[in-house]
Amino acid sequence: MKIEEEYCLSQYQDLGKLNDRKNIWLKRHKIYGDICVEKYVDAGLFSIYDFVKKNPAPYFPVIYECIKNGDQLIVIEEYIEGRNIEEILQEKLFGEGEGAWVILEICRALSILHHAKPQIVHRDLTAENVMISNSGQVKIIDFNIAREVKYGQRRDTQVLGTQGFAAPEQQGHAQTDERTDIYSAGVLLNYMLLGKLPYQEILRGRLSPVVEKCMKIDPKDRYQTVEELEAHIKEVYPQYNDGKKDWGKIVKRLIPPGFRSKTPWKMAIAVLGYFLITWFSFTMEITREGEVIGGIAMVSEQIFIWLSQIIFVAFVCDYCGCKKYFPVLYQKNWFIRILLYVVLEFLLLFIAACLCVIKDMLIA
Repeated sequence: MKIEEEYCLSQYQDLGKLNDRKNIWLKRHKIYGDICVEKYVDAGLFSIYDFVKKNPAPYFPVIYECIKNGDQLIVIEEYIEGRNIEEILQEKLFGEGEGAWVILEICRALSILHHAKPQIVHRDLTAENVMISNSGQVKIIDFNIAREVKYGQRRDTQVLGTQGFAAPEQQGHAQTDERTDIYSAGVLLNYMLLGKLPYQEILRGRLSPVVEKCMKIDPKDRYQTVEELEAHIKEVYPQYNDGKKDWGKIVKRLIPPGFRSKTPWKMAIAVLGYFLITWFSFTMEITREGEVIGGIAMVSEQIFIWLSQIIFVAFVCDYCGCKKYFPVLYQKNWFIRILLYVVLEFLLLFIAACLCVIKDMLIA
């Protein structure tokens, strides 16, 4: 541990264990007076907690410190004043409208994790890990079994999850991804409205189709994204549809590769790369039967070639998560990965050539 990290930890006063829970302590910042929670988790979770720290959102506790100490990770996070869903259910069940609203808030929270690079899956979305603060804000806590998705991997390396809430793939049958959290969201919705898990009693009513689709055994049959789940709930409860789109998020996803991170050296390489692709594509001479063609015919074929290279860049840089639809491109072996990219490059050039031929046939 670095000296500056030891200094940061020394700024928190120990207030004792939190409800006698193992490895979780209440702390108070000596200068600002903020009440915090300190916990010790596996050091392998550093990238998860670091992402939450660097991407603060009202749906997660604020992460103040995230420090590696050997094989442990010391996390100091916001103490949330409120109750988890399990505690609320001890008093009363949620109404349909209340349950729908909670799931919508959870969808917004999960959207942040699922759009991380690489994608983060919570994997433990339970009644105990979703809190409603005293101010009414829904918050997801406990990232202790969260993981980053590794496309191309057949299954998780560890079988983890809470019985009843965990998706079938968490039993080692396949790799978990965003659809795993969607399964748990369906279970949680059923649990909030009935106080029972689906295997005990399945929900009937307006939200029944939502629960059933979330909980399909085959992930391909579930909602594929939390945005799809959110849209369906808003169809059932139009009052939650404010008609507004998060244009900021939409625009950010559409920013070309190389510019999204706003890192100067990456942007410089991107500018140079796009310039070279454009220059090579629109300065090359295209011949037919030994003669150089010109005019609109040449420009249209140059455009096909330019598009093929732009698409190639999109795949290499995983633009808008396109690589997840082609998991074969995720290979641990660098040689095989490069070989696949070479094959992809020739395939795209072949498609461009075919389009040129088709264009000539239509003109003729």
